Amino acid sequence: MSVTGSIPRAIGWDDPRTVRYYEAFCARHPRYRAANRVLIERAALAPGQRVLDVAAGTGRTAEAALPWLHRQGTIVCVEPAAAMRAAGRVRLADRRVTWTDRLPEPPAGFDRILCGAAIWQLTPLGETVRRLAALLAPGGALCFTVPSLYLGEPDEPGAGRDPFLLELPALLATERAGAAPAAEPLPDADGVDALLAGAGLRPRRGTLRRRLTQEAYRDWLKIPLLTNFLLPDLEPDERARLIDEAYARVDAASMAGPRTGTGPAASTCRPGGAGGSCQLA
Repeated sequence: MSVTGSIPRAIGWDDPRTVRYYEAFCARHPRYRAANRVLIERAALAPGQRVLDVAAGTGRTAEAALPWLHRQGTIVCVEPAAAMRAAGRVRLADRRVTWTDRLPEPPAGFDRILCGAAIWQLTPLGETVRRLAALLAPGGALCFTVPSLYLGEPDEPGAGRDPFLLELPALLATERAGAAPAAEPLPDADGVDALLAGAGLRPRRGTLRRRLTQEAYRDWLKIPLLTNFLLPDLEPDERARLIDEAYARVDAASMAGPRTGTGPAASTCRPGGAGGSCQLA
């Protein structure tokens, strides 16, 4: 769940400064909160279920799930980045939640496995899906979100002078810019369906559509991990200062068109009942 590559002074998730800017974004903008709400609704959680939250971050997906589980349900949050995990333990101090840095071994028997805004970092994806499917109870479901753009589905134009929000990263791509990290490309949505089916799951998809404002995009880019190749060799606060300066030169009223999320939902095909897994892109 970390981004790797030959980048000078790359800053990852296991850095308190990343946590600070990530939490500032979440506090100011509803993007992840809205995606988690829809993910949890599609997961069809029920009181008393055992839930595994993979790449749990600071616990925001788990936080959205807890009201559905009532007093008897439990969540295991898996987050390998110590800085994110430590922040999660503080902000989500609930007796129903436990934290760990690694996946449990099968058979684990989870009723639901959740992964909000992270599964594309857990490559190779096919291996990840098979490993997670093995942790499900009969009738369980693996539910995750993926931006549709990552699946090769273009965004719709939005509004203003910069309807695809291209001006801000273009201004940041100065002589400082390094090489973008190498990443394994994701399959398209049909390809993800095939991976789920190959792991014995039955795919279903859902869609979440939200506009992204220029202001939200500015604050999202301040999460240091996201500008390692645009602004290498700079500390996070200096990156944030440059982002603010560039923001003053773009059309602040612009927004990207509805960004969609689709997800194959897959259900386990094991004795004991059918389950479902949903992917929102």
